Amino acid sequence: MKLTASAVSPSRSNQLIHWGGLFVLAAAISQLLTLINFPAAALLGSMLAGVCFAVSGNERRLWRPVFLLAQGVAGCLIATNLTPVILLSVIGNWPILLLSVSATLLFSFAISWAIRYFGKVSAETAIWAAMPGMSSAMVIIAYERNADGRVVALVQYIRLASVVVAVTMVSHLFATPATVISSASLFHFTPIALSALCSTLAIAALGPLATRYLRFLPAAAMMVPLIIGALLSASDIYHMTLPGWVLNLAFAAIGLEVGLKFTREILLRLIRMIPLALLASLALIGLSALFSLLLSYLMNVDLLTAFLATVPGSIDSVAIVAIASHVDVTFVLALQTVRMFVVVLGAPFFVRQLRRLPGWEQEEAR
Repeated sequence: MKLTASAVSPSRSNQLIHWGGLFVLAAAISQLLTLINFPAAALLGSMLAGVCFAVSGNERRLWRPVFLLAQGVAGCLIATNLTPVILLSVIGNWPILLLSVSATLLFSFAISWAIRYFGKVSAETAIWAAMPGMSSAMVIIAYERNADGRVVALVQYIRLASVVVAVTMVSHLFATPATVISSASLFHFTPIALSALCSTLAIAALGPLATRYLRFLPAAAMMVPLIIGALLSASDIYHMTLPGWVLNLAFAAIGLEVGLKFTREILLRLIRMIPLALLASLALIGLSALFSLLLSYLMNVDLLTAFLATVPGSIDSVAIVAIASHVDVTFVLALQTVRMFVVVLGAPFFVRQLRRLPGWEQEEAR
């Protein structure tokens, strides 16, 4: 037994050292970003730390229940800002919402053709790689449909990372000092009622359970706590409590999950695709930014709100930045939520229709 313990001990100690180093690096980068008033600094800082560790060969994976719980906390955070006004906003502005979702899809379809042509990949792979939905969902569906999941994962995760960087930088540039949460409040431990915190975390914990039993629901880990929390808040039955340190832990988990996906193996295997994936991501963000100018004019909202509403990123990451920047969260969530459901639920239909367009099948056969 002693020999076995001694043989296992070094491995466990190495793991603890690696994880400890990762957490220290994530905390250091996050604190640096916080000092210069970057919104959602824990999210971006942890993502950058995860990328550094992954590409250096220290491949780690965040324990999935932790990531799902973090999504649940993000759902609770969104729920505290989600009101019946959002539903009314969706109903009252459905032409604009339809225009926004359609524009993003058209941009993505054009970029998928570029990926197909320049990347020399199958039509199925190119379409799933450019689809502006939940990255994890797009990768899973791509594998199920026998597309090249590695290419889809690379393009999707580079887009996700690019969006996180873009929205935080744009929010930092456009937000006034009064609209950004101060660095002190982000890491300040405020006294709260333990029972209130436990109740909120219990709602967040429903997220991991939902992913197991509600597979039909996109982003179930986030959506279930979001829906329950919104209903409780709207009915004045219960108002959730989320101190800053809990939010930062959740932001850090989400950031690490994104960053740690950029392993050296994936990047070396698909190194020729990296410039194309980065260009595709920047093109989609740029086109969305241009459309946000029109959206800002049509809806009479500020440019930052319009940009966050149209940018094709992960809804939890965008919502975190939107809330931290104090923009019109109702408008941002309305557009992001509608697009998420349209893309995730309608993706197979969109792929089938695109495959029928002239040029796709002929090039595939060649």
